[in-house]
Amino acid sequence: MQGIKAEETREKYTRTLKRILCVILEDFLEGSFDQRANQLVKMAKDDPKWIIDILLNLSKKLRERTTLPKDHADYLNPSSVTNYFKPIRKLLDMNDVAIPWKRIQTTFPEIDNITQSREWRRVEIQNMLNYANGAIDRAIVLIAASSGIRAGAFNLNWEDVIPIYNVNDQLKTEISESETKDSIIACAMIMIYKGTSAQYPAFITAEAYEALQNHKKEWKNRIGRESNPDEPVFIKEGMLVRKASTVSIKRRIERMIERAGLRAPLTEGKKRHEVPIMNGFRRFFNKTIKQEISSDSALASLIKKEYMMGHTGLVKLDKNYFKTNVIELAKEYLEASKSLTISDEHILKVENKSLKLQKNDLENTNLIRSLQKRIEDLEYGKDAREGEYAKNALQAKTPLEKAISNILVPIFEWGNDEKYKRKFWKENLAAKKEDRPMNRSAYARDYVKRSDEEKREIYESATKRLEYLEKHPYKDEAPKRSGKLGSKKTRYHEERILRELILECKPT
Repeated sequence: MQGIKAEETREKYTRTLKRILCVILEDFLEGSFDQRANQLVKMAKDDPKWIIDILLNLSKKLRERTTLPKDHADYLNPSSVTNYFKPIRKLLDMNDVAIPWKRIQTTFPEIDNITQSREWRRVEIQNMLNYANGAIDRAIVLIAASSGIRAGAFNLNWEDVIPIYNVNDQLKTEISESETKDSIIACAMIMIYKGTSAQYPAFITAEAYEALQNHKKEWKNRIGRESNPDEPVFIKEGMLVRKASTVSIKRRIERMIERAGLRAPLTEGKKRHEVPIMNGFRRFFNKTIKQEISSDSALASLIKKEYMMGHTGLVKLDKNYFKTNVIELAKEYLEASKSLTISDEHILKVENKSLKLQKNDLENTNLIRSLQKRIEDLEYGKDAREGEYAKNALQAKTPLEKAISNILVPIFEWGNDEKYKRKFWKENLAAKKEDRPMNRSAYARDYVKRSDEEKREIYESATKRLEYLEKHPYKDEAPKRSGKLGSKKTRYHEERILRELILECKPT
Protein backbone atom coordinates (compact mmCIF):
# COMPACT_ATOMS: atom_id res chain seq x y z
CA MET A 1 0.00 0.00 0.00
CA GLN A 2 1.40 3.34 -1.04
CA GLY A 3 1.96 6.07 1.52
CA ILE A 4 2.97 3.69 4.33
CA LYS A 5 6.70 3.89 5.10
CA ALA A 6 6.94 1.31 7.91
CA GLU A 7 7.27 -2.17 6.43
CA GLU A 8 5.50 -3.89 9.31
CA THR A 9 2.53 -1.51 9.12
CA ARG A 10 2.32 -1.98 5.35
CA GLU A 11 2.30 -5.78 5.73
CA LYS A 12 -0.30 -5.65 8.49
CA TYR A 13 -2.60 -3.33 6.50
CA THR A 14 -2.28 -5.56 3.43
CA ARG A 15 -3.20 -8.71 5.39
CA THR A 16 -6.22 -7.04 6.97
CA LEU A 17 -7.41 -5.54 3.69
CA LYS A 18 -7.11 -8.93 1.95
CA ARG A 19 -9.30 -10.49 4.60
CA ILE A 20 -11.93 -7.76 4.24
CA LEU A 21 -12.03 -7.70 0.43
CA CYS A 22 -11.60 -11.43 -0.22
CA VAL A 23 -13.52 -12.91 2.74
CA ILE A 24 -15.90 -10.47 4.40
CA LEU A 25 -16.89 -8.72 1.11
CA GLU A 26 -16.56 -11.86 -0.98
CA ASP A 27 -20.12 -11.57 -2.37
CA PHE A 28 -19.75 -7.88 -3.28
CA LEU A 29 -16.46 -7.90 -5.20
CA GLU A 30 -14.83 -10.14 -7.81
CA GLY A 31 -11.37 -11.14 -9.05
CA SER A 32 -7.94 -11.06 -7.38
CA PHE A 33 -7.01 -8.94 -4.40
CA ASP A 34 -5.72 -6.07 -6.56
CA GLN A 35 -8.83 -6.23 -8.79
CA ARG A 36 -11.12 -6.15 -5.76
CA ALA A 37 -9.26 -3.14 -4.34
CA ASN A 38 -9.68 -1.27 -7.64
CA GLN A 39 -13.39 -2.21 -7.76
CA LEU A 40 -13.91 -0.90 -4.22
CA VAL A 41 -12.32 2.45 -5.08
CA LYS A 42 -14.28 2.79 -8.35
CA MET A 43 -17.64 1.91 -6.78
CA ALA A 44 -16.94 4.28 -3.88
CA LYS A 45 -16.36 7.14 -6.32
CA ASP A 46 -19.36 6.26 -8.47
CA ASP A 47 -21.76 5.65 -5.59
CA PRO A 48 -20.76 7.28 -2.26
CA LYS A 49 -23.95 5.99 -0.60
CA TRP A 50 -23.00 2.41 -1.47
CA ILE A 51 -19.56 2.60 0.26
CA ILE A 52 -21.09 4.22 3.34
CA ASP A 53 -23.63 1.38 3.60
CA ILE A 54 -20.82 -1.17 3.20
CA LEU A 55 -18.80 0.43 6.01
CA LEU A 56 -21.81 0.70 8.33
CA ASN A 57 -22.68 -2.93 7.76
CA LEU A 58 -19.07 -3.96 8.37
CA SER A 59 -19.12 -2.05 11.65
CA LYS A 60 -22.39 -3.75 12.64
CA LYS A 61 -21.01 -7.22 11.85
CA LEU A 62 -17.82 -6.60 13.85
CA ARG A 63 -19.77 -5.09 16.76
CA GLU A 64 -21.87 -8.24 16.99
CA ARG A 65 -18.70 -10.29 17.39
CA THR A 66 -17.67 -8.17 20.40
CA THR A 67 -20.81 -9.27 22.27
CA LEU A 68 -19.98 -12.98 22.03
CA PRO A 69 -18.56 -14.84 25.04
CA LYS A 70 -14.80 -14.34 25.34
CA ASP A 71 -14.17 -18.03 24.92
CA HIS A 72 -16.08 -18.10 21.62
CA ALA A 73 -13.99 -18.72 18.50
CA ASP A 74 -15.39 -15.61 16.75
CA TYR A 75 -15.09 -13.27 19.74
CA LEU A 76 -13.52 -9.91 18.84
CA ASN A 77 -12.05 -7.49 21.35
CA PRO A 78 -13.75 -4.07 20.99
CA SER A 79 -10.35 -2.38 20.83
CA SER A 80 -9.58 -4.34 17.62
CA VAL A 81 -12.55 -3.01 15.62
CA THR A 82 -10.71 0.13 14.50
CA ASN A 83 -7.90 -2.04 13.07
CA TYR A 84 -10.29 -3.30 10.35
CA PHE A 85 -11.08 0.22 9.19
CA LYS A 86 -7.54 1.67 9.14
CA PRO A 87 -6.45 -0.05 5.88
CA ILE A 88 -9.78 0.78 4.18
CA ARG A 89 -9.45 4.41 5.17
CA LYS A 90 -5.86 4.51 3.92
CA LEU A 91 -6.89 2.98 0.56
CA LEU A 92 -9.75 5.44 0.06
CA ASP A 93 -7.77 8.47 1.26
CA MET A 94 -4.94 7.69 -1.15
CA ASN A 95 -7.50 7.64 -4.00
CA ASP A 96 -9.24 10.89 -2.98
CA VAL A 97 -12.49 9.26 -1.86
CA ALA A 98 -14.17 11.42 0.77
CA ILE A 99 -15.96 9.48 3.53
CA PRO A 100 -17.81 10.86 6.59
CA TRP A 101 -15.59 8.91 9.03
CA LYS A 102 -17.06 10.53 12.14
CA ARG A 103 -20.42 8.99 11.24
CA ILE A 104 -18.80 5.58 10.79
CA GLN A 105 -16.85 5.82 14.07
CA THR A 106 -20.00 6.57 16.08
CA THR A 107 -21.11 3.00 15.37
CA PHE A 108 -17.99 1.42 16.91
CA PRO A 109 -18.47 -0.43 20.23
CA GLU A 110 -17.30 1.13 23.47
CA ILE A 111 -13.86 -0.02 24.60
CA ASP A 112 -14.62 -1.20 28.12
CA ASN A 113 -12.99 -4.61 28.21
CA ILE A 114 -9.39 -4.02 27.21
CA THR A 115 -7.26 -7.06 27.97
CA GLN A 116 -5.14 -6.50 31.07
CA SER A 117 -1.47 -6.94 30.15
CA ARG A 118 1.83 -5.90 31.64
CA GLU A 119 5.46 -5.17 30.76
CA TRP A 120 8.39 -7.55 30.71
CA ARG A 121 10.10 -7.53 34.09
CA ARG A 122 13.84 -7.02 34.43
CA VAL A 123 14.42 -10.54 35.78
CA GLU A 124 12.50 -11.97 32.80
CA ILE A 125 14.65 -10.02 30.35
CA GLN A 126 17.75 -11.32 32.14
CA ASN A 127 16.40 -14.83 31.71
CA MET A 128 15.82 -14.26 27.98
CA LEU A 129 19.46 -13.22 27.53
CA ASN A 130 20.59 -16.52 29.02
CA TYR A 131 19.13 -18.17 25.91
CA ALA A 132 20.39 -15.67 23.32
CA ASN A 133 21.84 -17.21 20.17
CA GLY A 134 24.82 -14.98 19.49
CA ALA A 135 25.44 -11.25 19.81
CA ILE A 136 22.58 -10.38 17.46
CA ASP A 137 19.96 -11.78 19.87
CA ARG A 138 21.49 -9.91 22.82
CA ALA A 139 21.59 -6.67 20.81
CA ILE A 140 17.94 -6.98 19.77
CA VAL A 141 16.69 -7.60 23.32
CA LEU A 142 18.83 -4.90 24.95
CA ILE A 143 17.92 -2.31 22.31
CA ALA A 144 14.21 -3.12 22.70
CA ALA A 145 14.39 -2.90 26.50
CA SER A 146 16.53 0.23 26.80
CA SER A 147 14.94 2.31 24.02
CA GLY A 148 11.27 1.32 23.98
CA ILE A 149 11.19 1.49 20.16
CA ARG A 150 8.43 -0.19 18.18
CA ALA A 151 9.01 -3.45 16.32
CA GLY A 152 9.15 -1.67 12.97
CA ALA A 153 11.90 0.68 14.20
CA PHE A 154 14.60 -2.03 14.03
CA ASN A 155 15.02 -1.00 10.39
CA LEU A 156 18.36 0.62 11.29
CA ASN A 157 21.56 1.32 9.36
CA TRP A 158 24.95 1.54 11.06
CA GLU A 159 25.10 5.30 10.48
CA ASP A 160 21.93 5.66 12.56
CA VAL A 161 23.81 4.60 15.72
CA ILE A 162 25.75 7.45 17.38
CA PRO A 163 27.65 6.91 20.67
CA ILE A 164 27.46 9.59 23.35
CA TYR A 165 30.59 9.99 25.48
CA ASN A 166 31.05 11.26 29.01
CA VAL A 167 34.26 13.30 29.17
CA ASN A 168 34.89 14.84 32.60
CA ASP A 169 31.13 14.96 33.27
CA GLN A 170 30.39 16.55 29.89
CA LEU A 171 28.34 14.73 27.26
CA LYS A 172 29.69 14.75 23.70
CA THR A 173 28.79 13.02 20.44
CA GLU A 174 32.34 13.50 19.11
CA ILE A 175 35.66 13.39 20.95
CA SER A 176 39.29 14.05 20.03
CA GLU A 177 42.01 11.41 20.25
CA SER A 178 43.41 13.02 23.39
CA GLU A 179 40.02 12.74 25.13
CA THR A 180 39.64 9.02 24.43
CA LYS A 181 41.42 7.79 27.56
CA ASP A 182 39.35 10.08 29.80
CA SER A 183 36.00 9.12 28.27
CA ILE A 184 33.41 6.41 28.80
CA ILE A 185 30.37 5.50 26.71
CA ALA A 186 27.44 7.08 28.55
CA CYS A 187 24.77 5.84 26.15
CA ALA A 188 24.06 5.95 22.41
CA MET A 189 21.51 7.64 20.19
CA ILE A 190 19.69 5.77 17.42
CA MET A 191 17.82 7.65 14.72
CA ILE A 192 14.38 6.08 14.28
CA TYR A 193 12.56 6.24 10.91
CA LYS A 194 15.42 8.32 9.52
CA GLY A 195 14.54 10.38 6.46
CA THR A 196 10.81 10.39 7.18
CA SER A 197 8.51 12.94 8.80
CA ALA A 198 8.24 10.56 11.77
CA GLN A 199 12.01 10.66 12.46
CA TYR A 200 13.05 11.03 16.10
CA PRO A 201 16.09 10.20 18.29
CA ALA A 202 15.84 7.30 20.71
CA PHE A 203 18.53 6.20 23.16
CA ILE A 204 20.06 2.91 24.25
CA THR A 205 22.18 2.09 27.28
CA ALA A 206 25.95 1.61 27.22
CA GLU A 207 25.20 -2.07 27.77
CA ALA A 208 23.07 -2.22 24.60
CA TYR A 209 25.70 -0.27 22.64
CA GLU A 210 28.37 -2.77 23.72
CA ALA A 211 26.15 -5.65 22.58
CA LEU A 212 25.67 -3.85 19.26
CA GLN A 213 29.45 -3.55 18.80
CA ASN A 214 29.84 -7.27 19.51
CA HIS A 215 27.16 -7.96 16.90
CA LYS A 216 29.08 -5.73 14.47
CA LYS A 217 32.11 -8.01 14.84
CA GLU A 218 29.95 -11.05 14.08
CA TRP A 219 28.46 -9.15 11.12
CA LYS A 220 31.99 -8.58 9.79
CA ASN A 221 33.02 -12.23 10.28
CA ARG A 222 29.94 -13.52 8.48
CA ILE A 223 30.10 -11.14 5.50
CA GLY A 224 33.91 -11.11 5.34
CA ARG A 225 34.41 -7.35 5.42
CA GLU A 226 33.71 -4.20 7.43
CA SER A 227 30.17 -2.85 7.31
CA ASN A 228 29.39 0.37 5.44
CA PRO A 229 27.53 3.20 7.21
CA ASP A 230 24.51 2.89 4.90
CA GLU A 231 24.16 -0.90 5.35
CA PRO A 232 21.57 -2.47 7.66
CA VAL A 233 22.43 -3.35 11.25
CA PHE A 234 20.27 -6.46 11.32
CA ILE A 235 20.48 -8.76 8.31
CA LYS A 236 19.05 -12.11 7.25
CA GLU A 237 20.93 -15.37 7.60
CA GLY A 238 23.51 -16.07 4.89
CA MET A 239 26.46 -14.40 3.21
CA LEU A 240 24.50 -11.61 1.51
CA VAL A 241 23.63 -8.25 3.06
CA ARG A 242 19.84 -8.38 3.11
CA LYS A 243 17.86 -6.39 5.65
CA ALA A 244 16.10 -8.53 8.26
CA SER A 245 12.32 -8.18 8.30
CA THR A 246 10.33 -7.13 11.36
CA VAL A 247 8.84 -10.62 11.47
CA SER A 248 12.30 -12.20 11.70
CA ILE A 249 13.29 -9.83 14.51
CA LYS A 250 10.17 -10.80 16.47
CA ARG A 251 10.78 -14.48 15.76
CA ARG A 252 14.24 -14.28 17.32
CA ILE A 253 12.73 -12.90 20.52
CA GLU A 254 9.98 -15.51 20.46
CA ARG A 255 12.58 -18.29 20.35
CA MET A 256 14.39 -16.84 23.39
CA ILE A 257 11.09 -16.56 25.28
CA GLU A 258 10.20 -20.15 24.41
CA ARG A 259 13.62 -21.50 25.46
CA ALA A 260 13.45 -19.53 28.72
CA GLY A 261 9.97 -20.90 29.47
CA LEU A 262 8.51 -17.44 29.97
CA ARG A 263 5.23 -18.20 28.15
CA ALA A 264 2.80 -20.98 28.88
CA PRO A 265 0.44 -22.13 26.08
CA LEU A 266 -2.81 -20.16 25.89
CA THR A 267 -5.74 -21.75 27.66
CA GLU A 268 -8.95 -22.43 25.78
CA GLY A 269 -10.82 -19.27 24.88
CA LYS A 270 -7.84 -17.01 25.60
CA LYS A 271 -6.36 -15.24 22.57
CA ARG A 272 -3.63 -13.09 24.08
CA HIS A 273 -0.70 -13.64 26.37
CA GLU A 274 -0.23 -11.57 29.51
CA VAL A 275 2.88 -9.85 28.08
CA PRO A 276 2.97 -8.74 24.42
CA ILE A 277 6.20 -9.89 22.76
CA MET A 278 7.47 -6.52 21.50
CA ASN A 279 5.19 -4.09 23.29
CA GLY A 280 6.25 -5.70 26.58
CA PHE A 281 9.68 -4.09 26.15
CA ARG A 282 8.10 -0.74 25.26
CA ARG A 283 6.01 -0.87 28.43
CA PHE A 284 9.10 -1.78 30.49
CA PHE A 285 10.90 1.28 29.10
CA ASN A 286 7.92 3.59 29.57
CA LYS A 287 7.33 2.48 33.17
CA THR A 288 11.02 2.69 34.09
CA ILE A 289 11.78 6.19 32.78
CA LYS A 290 8.59 7.65 34.23
CA GLN A 291 9.41 6.27 37.69
CA GLU A 292 12.77 8.05 37.75
CA ILE A 293 13.02 11.42 39.48
CA SER A 294 14.03 14.15 37.04
CA SER A 295 16.00 17.32 37.67
CA ASP A 296 13.55 19.10 35.34
CA SER A 297 10.02 20.18 36.11
CA ALA A 298 7.43 17.42 35.91
CA LEU A 299 5.97 18.85 32.67
CA ALA A 300 9.33 19.31 30.92
CA SER A 301 10.41 15.83 31.96
CA LEU A 302 7.19 14.27 30.68
CA ILE A 303 7.52 16.03 27.29
CA LYS A 304 11.07 14.71 26.88
CA LYS A 305 10.16 11.17 27.89
CA GLU A 306 7.16 11.08 25.55
CA TYR A 307 9.35 12.38 22.72
CA MET A 308 11.95 9.64 23.32
CA MET A 309 9.15 7.11 22.72
CA GLY A 310 8.24 8.72 19.41
CA HIS A 311 5.05 10.36 20.73
CA THR A 312 4.05 13.78 19.46
CA GLY A 313 4.34 15.30 22.90
CA LEU A 314 2.21 17.63 24.96
CA VAL A 315 2.93 20.67 22.82
CA LYS A 316 3.33 20.76 19.06
CA LEU A 317 6.59 22.71 19.07
CA ASP A 318 8.52 20.37 21.35
CA LYS A 319 9.42 17.89 18.58
CA ASN A 320 11.18 20.49 16.46
CA TYR A 321 12.88 21.92 19.56
CA PHE A 322 14.39 18.62 20.66
CA LYS A 323 15.73 17.83 17.19
CA THR A 324 18.57 20.25 17.94
CA ASN A 325 18.88 19.45 21.65
CA VAL A 326 19.95 15.83 21.66
CA ILE A 327 22.34 16.29 24.60
CA GLU A 328 19.49 17.68 26.69
CA LEU A 329 17.46 14.56 25.93
CA ALA A 330 20.48 12.36 26.67
CA LYS A 331 20.83 13.92 30.14
CA GLU A 332 17.19 13.10 30.86
CA TYR A 333 17.70 9.55 29.57
CA LEU A 334 20.80 8.97 31.70
CA GLU A 335 18.84 9.59 34.88
CA ALA A 336 17.07 6.28 34.16
CA SER A 337 19.97 4.56 32.40
CA LYS A 338 21.01 2.47 35.40
CA SER A 339 17.46 1.16 35.87
CA LEU A 340 17.30 0.32 32.15
CA THR A 341 20.55 -1.66 32.31
CA ILE A 342 19.68 -5.34 32.50
CA SER A 343 22.96 -6.99 33.56
CA ASP A 344 24.10 -6.44 37.16
CA GLU A 345 27.66 -7.20 36.04
CA HIS A 346 27.54 -4.40 33.47
CA ILE A 347 26.39 -1.90 36.10
CA LEU A 348 29.38 -2.84 38.30
CA LYS A 349 31.70 -2.67 35.27
CA VAL A 350 30.59 0.87 34.39
CA GLU A 351 30.84 2.02 38.01
CA ASN A 352 34.34 0.53 38.29
CA LYS A 353 35.53 2.32 35.14
CA SER A 354 34.03 5.57 36.39
CA LEU A 355 35.91 5.20 39.69
CA LYS A 356 39.18 4.55 37.82
CA LEU A 357 38.70 7.75 35.79
CA GLN A 358 38.00 9.68 38.99
CA LYS A 359 41.18 8.23 40.53
CA ASN A 360 43.20 9.27 37.46
CA ASP A 361 41.72 12.76 37.62
CA LEU A 362 42.65 12.99 41.30
CA GLU A 363 46.20 11.79 40.62
CA ASN A 364 46.59 14.31 37.78
CA THR A 365 45.25 17.07 40.01
CA ASN A 366 47.70 16.17 42.78
CA LEU A 367 50.58 16.12 40.26
CA ILE A 368 49.63 19.57 38.97
CA ARG A 369 49.42 20.92 42.51
CA SER A 370 52.83 19.42 43.31
CA LEU A 371 54.39 21.06 40.24
CA GLN A 372 52.73 24.38 41.04
CA LYS A 373 54.11 24.24 44.59
CA ARG A 374 57.60 23.43 43.28
CA ILE A 375 57.48 26.39 40.90
CA GLU A 376 56.26 28.65 43.70
CA ASP A 377 59.09 27.43 45.95
CA LEU A 378 61.64 28.29 43.28
CA GLU A 379 60.21 31.77 42.70
CA TYR A 380 58.99 32.92 46.12
CA GLY A 381 60.30 30.40 48.68
CA LYS A 382 62.95 30.88 51.36
CA ASP A 383 65.90 30.04 49.09
CA ALA A 384 64.66 32.48 46.44
CA ARG A 385 64.28 35.26 49.00
CA GLU A 386 67.70 34.69 50.59
CA GLY A 387 69.28 34.84 47.16
CA GLU A 388 67.62 38.20 46.56
CA TYR A 389 68.67 39.46 50.01
CA ALA A 390 72.32 38.58 49.29
CA LYS A 391 72.10 40.31 45.91
CA ASN A 392 70.66 43.48 47.49
CA ALA A 393 73.36 43.47 50.19
CA LEU A 394 76.09 43.35 47.55
CA GLN A 395 74.44 46.18 45.65
CA ALA A 396 74.12 48.43 48.76
CA LYS A 397 76.07 51.63 48.18
CA THR A 398 76.14 53.10 51.70
CA PRO A 399 76.52 51.74 55.25
CA LEU A 400 72.96 52.94 55.95
CA GLU A 401 71.50 50.81 53.19
CA LYS A 402 73.39 47.79 54.51
CA ALA A 403 72.15 48.50 58.04
CA ILE A 404 68.53 48.76 56.89
CA SER A 405 68.89 45.49 55.05
CA ASN A 406 70.46 43.76 58.04
CA ILE A 407 67.59 44.87 60.31
CA LEU A 408 64.49 44.67 58.10
CA VAL A 409 65.29 41.32 56.50
CA PRO A 410 65.35 39.39 59.81
CA ILE A 411 62.24 41.24 61.01
CA PHE A 412 60.41 40.36 57.78
CA GLU A 413 61.49 36.73 57.86
CA TRP A 414 60.75 35.82 61.47
CA GLY A 415 57.91 38.30 61.93
CA ASN A 416 55.59 36.81 59.30
CA ASP A 417 54.21 33.43 58.36
CA GLU A 418 55.33 31.73 55.12
CA LYS A 419 52.06 32.40 53.31
CA TYR A 420 52.29 36.13 53.96
CA LYS A 421 55.95 36.28 52.97
CA ARG A 422 55.25 34.58 49.65
CA LYS A 423 52.32 36.89 48.85
CA PHE A 424 54.45 39.93 49.72
CA TRP A 425 57.40 38.66 47.68
CA LYS A 426 55.23 37.84 44.69
CA GLU A 427 53.74 41.35 44.68
CA ASN A 428 57.18 42.89 45.21
CA LEU A 429 58.63 41.16 42.13
CA ALA A 430 55.54 41.98 40.04
CA ALA A 431 55.72 45.68 41.00
CA LYS A 432 59.41 45.83 40.04
CA LYS A 433 58.80 44.10 36.74
CA GLU A 434 55.87 46.38 35.87
CA ASP A 435 57.60 49.49 37.29
CA ARG A 436 54.73 50.43 39.60
CA PRO A 437 54.09 50.85 43.34
CA MET A 438 53.21 47.71 45.29
CA ASN A 439 49.50 46.98 45.76
CA ARG A 440 49.02 46.56 49.51
CA SER A 441 45.76 44.58 49.09
CA ALA A 442 47.78 41.83 47.37
CA TYR A 443 49.74 41.04 50.53
CA ALA A 444 48.21 43.01 53.45
CA ARG A 445 48.22 41.25 56.79
CA ASP A 446 44.42 41.48 56.94
CA TYR A 447 44.35 38.93 54.14
CA VAL A 448 46.51 36.39 55.99
CA LYS A 449 44.91 33.84 58.27
CA ARG A 450 47.26 32.71 61.04
CA SER A 451 46.88 29.64 63.15
CA ASP A 452 46.80 30.02 66.95
CA GLU A 453 50.27 28.46 67.15
CA GLU A 454 51.70 30.96 64.63
CA LYS A 455 50.13 33.87 66.51
CA ARG A 456 51.62 32.67 69.80
CA GLU A 457 55.12 32.34 68.36
CA ILE A 458 54.99 35.76 66.64
CA TYR A 459 53.60 37.42 69.76
CA GLU A 460 56.34 36.00 71.98
CA SER A 461 59.16 36.86 69.54
CA ALA A 462 57.89 40.39 68.85
CA THR A 463 57.38 41.09 72.57
CA LYS A 464 60.89 39.88 73.40
CA ARG A 465 62.43 42.04 70.66
CA LEU A 466 60.46 45.14 71.65
CA GLU A 467 61.48 44.73 75.29
CA TYR A 468 65.13 44.54 74.22
CA LEU A 469 64.83 47.74 72.17
CA GLU A 470 63.12 49.58 75.00
CA LYS A 471 65.95 48.59 77.40
CA HIS A 472 68.45 50.04 74.97
CA PRO A 473 67.13 53.50 74.00
CA TYR A 474 68.60 55.13 70.91
CA LYS A 475 71.54 57.54 71.49
CA ASP A 476 73.06 59.67 68.74
CA GLU A 477 76.45 59.50 70.38
CA ALA A 478 76.31 55.76 70.94
CA PRO A 479 78.87 53.80 68.93
CA LYS A 480 77.53 51.85 65.96
CA ARG A 481 77.46 48.09 66.41
CA SER A 482 77.36 46.73 62.88
CA GLY A 483 73.90 48.13 62.41
CA LYS A 484 72.42 45.99 65.13
CA LEU A 485 70.28 48.82 66.45
CA GLY A 486 70.51 50.89 63.25
CA SER A 487 69.67 54.55 62.68
CA LYS A 488 66.95 56.46 64.44
CA LYS A 489 64.60 56.18 61.44
CA THR A 490 65.19 52.45 61.08
CA ARG A 491 64.64 52.02 64.83
CA TYR A 492 61.31 53.82 64.62
CA HIS A 493 59.99 51.63 61.77
CA GLU A 494 61.10 48.46 63.51
CA GLU A 495 59.29 49.37 66.73
CA ARG A 496 56.14 50.33 64.81
CA ILE A 497 56.04 46.96 62.99
CA LEU A 498 56.67 45.09 66.26
CA ARG A 499 53.78 46.85 68.00
CA GLU A 500 51.45 46.04 65.07
CA LEU A 501 52.42 42.39 65.31
CA ILE A 502 51.93 42.30 69.08
CA LEU A 503 48.53 43.95 68.77
CA GLU A 504 47.44 41.54 65.99
CA CYS A 505 48.71 38.34 67.60
CA LYS A 506 47.90 39.11 71.23
CA PRO A 507 46.12 36.09 72.79
CA THR A 508 42.43 36.67 73.43
